[in-house]
Amino acid sequence: MKYGIISDIHSNLEALKVVLNELKDVDQIICLGDIVGYGPLPNECLEEIRNLSGLKVVVGNHDLACIGWKDTSWFNEYAQRAIIWTMDTLTKENKEYLASLPEIIEEKDFIMVHGSLNDYTDEYISGIKEAAKNFRLLKKSNLLLVGHTHHPHLFVYKEDYPIYSIRLGDTDTIRILSDEKLIVNVGAVGQPRDGDPRASFGILDTNTNEITIHKIPYAIRKTQELMRKEVLPTLLIDRLSEGY
Repeated sequence: MKYGIISDIHSNLEALKVVLNELKDVDQIICLGDIVGYGPLPNECLEEIRNLSGLKVVVGNHDLACIGWKDTSWFNEYAQRAIIWTMDTLTKENKEYLASLPEIIEEKDFIMVHGSLNDYTDEYISGIKEAAKNFRLLKKSNLLLVGHTHHPHLFVYKEDYPIYSIRLGDTDTIRILSDEKLIVNVGAVGQPRDGDPRASFGILDTNTNEITIHKIPYAIRKTQELMRKEVLPTLLIDRLSEGY
């Protein structure tokens, strides 16, 4: 079975559409949360997501904040401004949809959360310390899929060996081995922060036991123009061009 893995769309419809087009032949799509926040088209992105057949999706911290379910004081001022704008923009139906999403999904081949097993929506797995905590909690599967950091990243645990991590880039392939536990982040569709502004996603093939990272360009300037029109923070607009 082939799964398309997407995360951190952040209301960026241009990025989402090109990624979904690349994933049109997969069997199922996995979404690791933060469909909204930051970007200019939250309702349109949610409509795209809701129209996907057989989608598996968990909620992210921005998704919860944008329906009033999370304290926004935790966010920086730019994120707060975008959250308030998104909260005012979302339709009632889309708010109800976000409210209905689970924080964790456990499947035979993987477990999926937005943040971590220690804190489903808020904790960043950005280093070995956080990864170690999550490997101790990873008992029902050898593969944990996460988002939240906007960085394509791999953490590997093997008994009697030190945990190690690898930054991932376009076309990098991860082999899933039975004697290892993996934490995989495929990066962000709508707001990459790894220095590469292209939309990032992954494909999990359970027949070959491999995950491949993919990067694809999209119409960044179009998204930026829409953000300027809505008077969203300049920093959020500019960072799309740089991928940070």
